[in-house]
Order: sequence, then C-alpha cells, then structure tokens
Amino acid sequence: MKTILRRKDNTSIFCPPVHQKYPQSSKTKGIQLMIACFIIVIGLCIIIITQ
Repeated sequence: MKTILRRKDNTSIFCPPVHQKYPQSSKTKGIQLMIACFIIVIGLCIIIITQ
C-alpha cells in the first residue's frame, strides 16, 4: 500500500511501506509445521496398521 502524506503547503511526500518482522509468526509457522507432520505420521501409521 502506498502512503502519501500531504503537507499544509499542498506538497505531498511518499512514504514507502515498512515491512515489520513478527517473531511470533515464525513460532506459529513452526507449530503448524509440527502439527502437520504429526498428522501425516499418524495417518501413515493408521494406513499401515489397517492393511
């Protein structure tokens, strides 16, 4: 998203977006990856046992 700030003298200045790093998002992705792997392993075990 572009951010354009207007001054009192009708001139404008462009402010590029700043990407913020969220340390919790990497933790969340790690937890999601662990859960996904756990579900895959359980599914494979169920498939192997039922055959």
